[in-house]
This record gives sequence, C-alpha cells and structure tokens, in this order.
Amino acid sequence: MTEKKKLSIHRALTELKMLQQRIEGATNEVSSVVANRKSNQKINGIEIVEYEKQMQASYDKVMGLISYRNKIKALVVQSNASTKVIVGKEEMTVAEAIERKQSIQYEKNLLEVMQHQYRSAIHTVAKENDALPAKLETYLINILGNKDKQSPEEVKLHTDTFMKRNEFEIIDPLNVKQQIETLSSRIEEFESEVDAVLSESNATTFIEVQA
Repeated sequence: MTEKKKLSIHRALTELKMLQQRIEGATNEVSSVVANRKSNQKINGIEIVEYEKQMQASYDKVMGLISYRNKIKALVVQSNASTKVIVGKEEMTVAEAIERKQSIQYEKNLLEVMQHQYRSAIHTVAKENDALPAKLETYLINILGNKDKQSPEEVKLHTDTFMKRNEFEIIDPLNVKQQIETLSSRIEEFESEVDAVLSESNATTFIEVQA
C-alpha cells in the first residue's frame, strides 16, 4: 500500500517551489531520443541497451516529478477552495482571499477616482460660488444701473434669478464621502490582515499526498 505523506499547506507551498526547480533541472537533463551511427555499439562509452535504460529513466524521472507536483498542487487548490478564514469582518475561503489580494487593485483604483472627483467637485463649487458676489454686483449694475437707483424688490428679483442660473452645487446621489470612507476602511482592513491570516491558515491546515 502506498504511504501517504502529511504536509501543512505552508510546507506544501515550499515543496511546490522546490519541485519546480527539480522539474526544470530534470527536463534539461532528459534524453528522449538520440541519433547514432548503426555501426556504433556504444553511445558516450555506454552500451546501447544500458543507454536506452538511462534515457527511459531520465524521462520517467521528469514525469514522476511532474505527477507528484500536480498531486500536491491539486490538493492545495482543493484545500484553499474549502478552508474558511476571517479577514477583518468578512468570512471567505482561502482561495477567495488570495484572489482578492490581486483584484483589490480594482477597488483601490475606484477609490482613487472617487477621491479625485470629490476633491475636484468641492474645489469647483467653492471657487465658482466664491466668485458670484462680484459677478452679481456687476450684473445688477448692468441691469438696474448704479446702486442708488436699485430698489430692494428689483435687487431681490434679479439676485434670485442670477443665483438660480449661476450658483454651483454638488450632485451626489452616492453620498460619495461616506462611500470613500467605507471603501477606504475596507481596503485598509483587508490589506493589513490578509497576509497574517493566510500565514496562520497555511501553518495549521494539512493535506495528505501519496508519497
């Protein structure tokens, strides 16, 4: 009966890296086919029958390493897909946490865009509205003449009309300031915890592989 070998996920990941190097090395050394003069009884000083055995062995070595590597990788993938962890306030599988480490960049890009747009909108509204009093005064003089000729009623009427036409406001259906705070907190919480959570999980989760 084939013996099973128990590995932590952490150890399995280390072994996968080692196997990658061994597979690359064995592949570089494999001898799968060779040209030989019919009259030669030996290849590189080795009897042809023995050399053929070595060729087969070099091939078998690579395939054995690949097969073993694939078994470990498949078990790690299965484990990651079923093992649950909690990162921040969110429960997810290890696989989801690993994937989110990559895809969180989309959220960071969105956060950056919202922050830029929010700052830009606030700046534009403040700048435009700060300039309105001077523009209003010029407008009233052009419409009504000098201040001493302007009646309070006319001033109010034209002021209201001018402000409705020219005053700036923020259009904010998302409550973007709150969205920025929430998303920023979510990203920060995930990134500050995910590596430690995954390390702890990898050290305490085990797989069994046919040795």
